[in-house]
Amino acid sequence: MNTSALQLLLQGLCRHGCAVREVPGLSQPVLGPALLLPPGLATGAAAIAHAAAHLRHSLPARDARGRKPMALAVLSAVEDARVERLLAHDFPGVRRWFAAALPARSAQGLGFAALMDRLDRALADPAARDGHHWVQRAQQGFWALPAGAAPQAFADLAMRLANMLGQMRVPFDTQYRPGAAYRDDHSYLWDHGRTSDAEPLPADGGAPAPSAAGHTRAHAVPVLRERHYGEWHDKLGLWRPAWCRVQERSVAHHGVAPPPRPRSLPPEAEGEALDLQATVAALADRRRGRSWDARLFRRTVPPVRASVLVLLDLSQSTLAPWGAGPLTVQAAQQQAALWLARRLAEHGARVAVHGFASNGRFEVAYWRAVAFGAPCDAAALAALPVRHSTRLGAALRHAQTILDEEPGGRRTVVLVTDGQPWDIDVFDAGHLLQDARQAMDGLRAAGMRAQCIACDARAVAQLQPVFGATGLFLLDAPATMARGLADAGRAILAR
Repeated sequence: MNTSALQLLLQGLCRHGCAVREVPGLSQPVLGPALLLPPGLATGAAAIAHAAAHLRHSLPARDARGRKPMALAVLSAVEDARVERLLAHDFPGVRRWFAAALPARSAQGLGFAALMDRLDRALADPAARDGHHWVQRAQQGFWALPAGAAPQAFADLAMRLANMLGQMRVPFDTQYRPGAAYRDDHSYLWDHGRTSDAEPLPADGGAPAPSAAGHTRAHAVPVLRERHYGEWHDKLGLWRPAWCRVQERSVAHHGVAPPPRPRSLPPEAEGEALDLQATVAALADRRRGRSWDARLFRRTVPPVRASVLVLLDLSQSTLAPWGAGPLTVQAAQQQAALWLARRLAEHGARVAVHGFASNGRFEVAYWRAVAFGAPCDAAALAALPVRHSTRLGAALRHAQTILDEEPGGRRTVVLVTDGQPWDIDVFDAGHLLQDARQAMDGLRAAGMRAQCIACDARAVAQLQPVFGATGLFLLDAPATMARGLADAGRAILAR
């Protein structure tokens, strides 16, 4: 089909269209003011249909500022599949063009380019079968959304998939290009001029580089202690002893808060002792012939005998935006931990704030930020390193070990997280979730309690089987943060 026929086809599919030209030396289509094609492209009809899908349904030149290359690639792939699905709904005949233009077989392998090729096929066909858990999650999430769902819903899915790749430690391939020859280079979707040309493409898929401000270098901080914990394999019904290694380090500032004192309540009509100020005021009013307040007594409430360990999820996925505001999930978690620690300390509880992340079962990093009884320090929370993945069961078991060392009274773990457990050496999406349930059973058997504050509404359904409906609190927007934290605080202090 010559370029004149292709241009007429494009105009017919998207009503207005644009010029179509062949450019020697071009390796793949480029969509802009004109659609540029490699000469003699065998999949020309599919390339025209794909361009029409973008012209009809995509927002062009979105700001690429702050987007990592891996995130851009996954966002673009999901957008390609979304607009093709919409075009096929309007023109069912284009489905066979797309199907014929996709590679006959997806590339096999676990590298970034191979996984993206497998993703393209899974998003193009709901009946396609792929054994990789990440591709399966992508396919299920994509086809669970209605074709006409808001583009942001598909973008949210893409960001979750990109975060999963980061947690799986899949390195970004700087040579990556869409595997389907008919698809364009995505320059239509993104305004790359706003991204610094001097910024190198990271080999780790966008993981933040450790720095002195907010990202402590783990290997520069000595290990306080090292413990090994077992892990439950639910599908095999097997307990694997000493399966995970937890290394405990500290960024905590030294210093201990003064012992808690009894709290005084406002004057009441009955109580343990006279309130001197209220009594003097009542006598003065009586001598002047005025009505006087009979609430002359004061009683005190002993401090709450409780130890609370606030445990922060420090995985890389928490660097994603939180809600629609400027904060990241990690910043919101730190604010929540600071508020909770100070509020609980006011009621006499001994509070500590720790965090964890994992890089496989042999490298579960556990960080002490605020020691039990010490004032909560925002700078210590900000110094916690954020990277890697979320091996929750091992972290909960180590939190239990630490709480075992606390004096008697009620002992509680409060997990603050953005989603379900995950790690690079785990290929079953539910495996670590089942192990976390086993860790929770161990906490309860030891007489401890656990609460969870979820910073993403999508995490609630996944975490509820672990913590129960009454032990899970949602914190998904700044407007509702105060109310959610107040509810969690009351639950923690409840006798």
